[in-house]
Amino acid sequence: MENVEKYIPVCECEGEDFMEIPLESDGTLSTATLSAYFPGVTGLKFRVDSYSPYRALRLYDGKFHAPEGSWAGHKFYCVHPKGDKRKLEETDTKPSKGYHSMNCTDLIVLGLPYQLSEIQMRDYFEQFGKLVMVQIKRDISGNSKGFGFIRYEDYSSQAKALGQRHYVNNRWVEVKIPASKEGYYSKVPHKIFVGRLTEDISEPDLSKYFSQYGEITDVFIPKPFRAFGFVTFNDASVAQSLCDEDHIVKGVSLHISEANPKSDQNRTFMYRINKLAANNSTWATY
Repeated sequence: MENVEKYIPVCECEGEDFMEIPLESDGTLSTATLSAYFPGVTGLKFRVDSYSPYRALRLYDGKFHAPEGSWAGHKFYCVHPKGDKRKLEETDTKPSKGYHSMNCTDLIVLGLPYQLSEIQMRDYFEQFGKLVMVQIKRDISGNSKGFGFIRYEDYSSQAKALGQRHYVNNRWVEVKIPASKEGYYSKVPHKIFVGRLTEDISEPDLSKYFSQYGEITDVFIPKPFRAFGFVTFNDASVAQSLCDEDHIVKGVSLHISEANPKSDQNRTFMYRINKLAANNSTWATY
């Protein structure tokens, strides 16, 4: 009689007790089942023997598949976005890798219509979250200077407002962190670098996969193909939680790390190069 595994041993981190997790009828482990027992887990890893490095478990279509076709003889450990977050909280209360406390700051709003009132300004920007301050700068005569400030009660609302373009009273306005505070907040990247891409993975594929972790504002894969890309999130904490881990997309193990701060400049440069190449067939021989 064929021995078919119905449960596999899973441990949240080394040194803790294992729990037997039920498998599906087809012999796979669903991500929904794993998340029910270990919330926040993004993957599973295992060792072939005590001397070998960890291997990631293959994930396809929302299901984990047995290594080499069999679960027997293996013990599995959970993979978190940034390792074991519980232990990090217990052993290190200091922020690392550019984390800040996710406190809100005043946001400057540029290009405001001169006839816009603070009530209208509040009505528009409160669609992203509760505001604790709205102010339009005015001259000594009381006329609007065309810019003002807003401040949100919580960081997620601030991130949403910063991640979008805004059309207020028939005019495009710009929302940004004031220059005096940009240096502080720019240390916390909203963008991740996605390595080991293959040519059959598209920007929509990356958007579909990473949108499960948070709201995405941009996905970019350079052309010509260079085996890497970038994903930008509204919330910097989401971007950082995904770094230094591997994620399986269309059967390919992609490595995630912090994006180079100069990547926006590189992207602009590559765009210009591609445009030149498209408009000038002799450019390639330069």
